[in-house]
Amino acid sequence: MNQNIIKRAGEVVASKANYVGGGMEGYAVLSLLDENGYPTASALTIAKADGINWMTFATSPDSNKAQRIAVCNRASVCIATSEYNITLVGTVEIVTDITAKQDSWFELMTHMWSGPDDPAFCLLRFHTERYNLFFADDESEAVGILKEAEKKPMLTLTPGLAFRGQCNQAIELYKKAFGAELITKLHYSDADPKDLQYEESEKDFVFYAEMVIGNRLISLGDDAEGILKENTQGKASPVSLLVEFESVEELCAAYESMANGATIVTPLGNDTTYCSAYASLVDKFGIHWDFMSGYTG
Repeated sequence: MNQNIIKRAGEVVASKANYVGGGMEGYAVLSLLDENGYPTASALTIAKADGINWMTFATSPDSNKAQRIAVCNRASVCIATSEYNITLVGTVEIVTDITAKQDSWFELMTHMWSGPDDPAFCLLRFHTERYNLFFADDESEAVGILKEAEKKPMLTLTPGLAFRGQCNQAIELYKKAFGAELITKLHYSDADPKDLQYEESEKDFVFYAEMVIGNRLISLGDDAEGILKENTQGKASPVSLLVEFESVEELCAAYESMANGATIVTPLGNDTTYCSAYASLVDKFGIHWDFMSGYTG
């Protein structure tokens, strides 16, 4: 999922902001257009950053960079090593607000300016619009537009469908009927034994799958939790809501709030087959919820 890669890239950027160790460790390459429309690149220290959403750089008001921004504010930032490549495209502005300057100021800048109110100190703020991210260790990659939902991490809510051993057939039907795209699929045989016990005849059942129908992501799987056995009594539904949390702590807080009066289907557990934390319950209103954090599919 792009959110996980975006978060990882944001952590790399954060590690470079306010870097005082010397060398090139705290630098990013900022590319601007010169007066003839050609791209020009400069290595600059990252003063402050908010993930990949925005970052600030220090320069002088009479520098070529400041003059070019006044003419055209389109820009690109690249941070790359043999381990990753973070390329961002967006716009850059000259910040005049003294509070913002003070907020981005750090000790290393005293080599160039007397303080954030020094008239020779100019602050640039880059805002990301598009991203291209790559990490070599697991070859994960994300390319896209930084939408508002990605700038401010939010819960991800995905409809889930449960089947009685017929999930594989359902996937093929939805592909044929809707042109649905299968994103990932794990069989019972792929599951960690501590997460699932099954009969040999069930090894090809679907433990967890994701597919896109139209513009909607849905999750699917065969009823590994046995919740559909209760369906004849009206206590469960083959449709559930999967909530993906940014952190395990957020998941735990939601689980504790929802557990009161609920029927616990799968108690909260860590390090599951395809995520770092998972829980499932039917709330006191009869709605089936799956909670997940740290998706690794």
